[in-house]
Amino acid sequence: MKRRLVLFSVIVAILMFLPAITTFAACPTDLDPGRCFEAEGYRVETVPLQGPFPTINNQGNSVFAYKISKTTGKRKVKEADILIPVCTPSLGNPIAFSCGPSLCSGTMFTDGSGDPSTSFGLGLTTYDTWNWDWKEWWFDKPGQRTVSFTFQGKIYASPNAMLMKVETWNKNRRDNPFGQILAPSCSLVPPPIFPPQVPLATKKEEQIGDVKICSESTDQTGCATKVYTCSDPLSSACNCPEGSKQYWPQKSLADIVIGGDMGTLQQVWTDPDPRCPTTYIITSGSTCVKRCYPSGYCYVGPPGCK
Repeated sequence: MKRRLVLFSVIVAILMFLPAITTFAACPTDLDPGRCFEAEGYRVETVPLQGPFPTINNQGNSVFAYKISKTTGKRKVKEADILIPVCTPSLGNPIAFSCGPSLCSGTMFTDGSGDPSTSFGLGLTTYDTWNWDWKEWWFDKPGQRTVSFTFQGKIYASPNAMLMKVETWNKNRRDNPFGQILAPSCSLVPPPIFPPQVPLATKKEEQIGDVKICSESTDQTGCATKVYTCSDPLSSACNCPEGSKQYWPQKSLADIVIGGDMGTLQQVWTDPDPRCPTTYIITSGSTCVKRCYPSGYCYVGPPGCK
């Protein structure tokens, strides 16, 4: 009976302990990029997890704070590294840093030297590497620790690499947890804005014989999208009232027949527009003008021509 009682007590103790070590919150899926990452059984998140980051303190300085949590990780954490860009003007060294719950040291590695204990940042001359070192292994389980550093003035944030150094018994093992988290940035970089490409001329008026025509070019290639003449004899083609515009129909180049009953080729010339060269074709016995483009279509007019 005594043996059964001892066994029962052990089972109860295990069941009471399990929820504390098996229930871990994952990074929320609706967070902005750089707010949280998980790797190798560890989780790193910004403090605060949502809202403005970094925090601007009462002195107007920027505080970058992070929380490091063990989730399923078994190995102990001793250090944390984060990359900081080399800016012009320089961000300078942090004016303060902190660790919790125990004290740690803080070191900035520059000129591409990286952290010598992990080689993190080695060779990256455009980045410095900041290191938090607790000086002793993190023994508490599951455990949480916080780290922070403060830069003078208002500093922007953008995702950059962060790594945690964990214990290992294999000298060849290098799988330290790492990921992307919001870190100090040189400046707020707005998304690039590309101005729209404007054709060289939106309207172009020409005269072929006794006919004045207007070409409208509004697409990105500069080729005409509308060609028309004006039935109003007092108006120029490009200033023609909408009700008087006579639009030329568009046809495929394959439908343009030259020779036979359609008449022999009388005149061909090309408008050497560098964006969209136009070829004009006139055949004998016809009052029609064909305006053809490299993409394989033509405008034929004026309307009612034979």
